[in-house]
Amino acid sequence: MDELPEDALRLGRRRRAGGDDYLGRLAKYIPAEIVGLYLATSGSVQPANGGKPRYSALWVVFLINFLLVPIYFWFATSRGDKKPLWSQVVLASISFPVWVFAIGGPFTCFGWYQSWIGSITLTFVTVAIGFYKPPPGT
Repeated sequence: MDELPEDALRLGRRRRAGGDDYLGRLAKYIPAEIVGLYLATSGSVQPANGGKPRYSALWVVFLINFLLVPIYFWFATSRGDKKPLWSQVVLASISFPVWVFAIGGPFTCFGWYQSWIGSITLTFVTVAIGFYKPPPGT
């Protein structure tokens, strides 16, 4: 197997020493696994007779998935003897409802809801959380 060039090794050491870059942090703060679980579970909720969405069932699915976000990220960030990364747990817990809001889900039961509102909200929240840089050593 070929060895990595010295430039690549230096870059890897610099990233570890200085923390993640913007996109690296952003990827860690988006609860993609739980968003995927939400899409699968909410997609299994069949409409009522007449094609009307079952909002109560969609709210239950949302709530269960929302409660799983901090649990999942607590376990995912506290492997071995490491303490959980609370900033990542909190930011992922903020991100999840924003993603569901952008998707629509149970929020479509509100008369004022429009998909463009969800899209704009998701865009600004996603950009904003990527700017949070946790303190070194956390």
